[in-house]
Amino acid sequence: MTTDGSETNATGQATAEPRRGPGRPRREDVEARREEILAAAVRLFAEHGFSGTTIEAVATAVGATKRTVYRHFTDKTGLFFAAVDRLHVHERPPVRDGEDLEELATRMVHILHGDDAITLHRLVVAESLRHPQLAADFYAKGPARSIAVLTAGLEVEHGAGAGERGEMLYTLLLGEAHRKRLLGLTAAPSREEARAYARRAIGAVVGVRPGR
Repeated sequence: MTTDGSETNATGQATAEPRRGPGRPRREDVEARREEILAAAVRLFAEHGFSGTTIEAVATAVGATKRTVYRHFTDKTGLFFAAVDRLHVHERPPVRDGEDLEELATRMVHILHGDDAITLHRLVVAESLRHPQLAADFYAKGPARSIAVLTAGLEVEHGAGAGERGEMLYTLLLGEAHRKRLLGLTAAPSREEARAYARRAIGAVVGVRPGR
């Protein structure tokens, strides 16, 4: 702690965090700081992997203290899964706000083929043998969650029998395009490209009879 009340980082240098006045910080300030930390963490995960990224490095990247990062995310695993959750926060069955299955699928393609999602997916694949629980939790919080939402969406628009095609639709929404993204062979899709891709996938799945 410096004489003006600001915190110091692991090297003893004053951080860029301003001293807070009396009372609790505004919610928007807390959320902005949290997003800043997550963005830095994803960048460091991409550069150094899960094992090679430290809380200290994340804190230094945003001019914060390790205590600040721990306060927001508990530990490195918590930080990783907060980044995963951020990718899926938009996912909900198309039963409100006038949204439909195509809009849901478009968001999934646009986000899951995006740079942050690809970074985290690559990281889990690379670390899965050393950290099998990390991989299992990633599947539960990522793909399994997406499949459940797609299943519900199919049932809303096409009846209960269509729900069994949720996994099929998720597979098509990733497909070879996602594999190419993982290999660094293509760029992230635009919103328009994501919509066209999602529309084709939905058409293919809805046209398949259950059990075939």
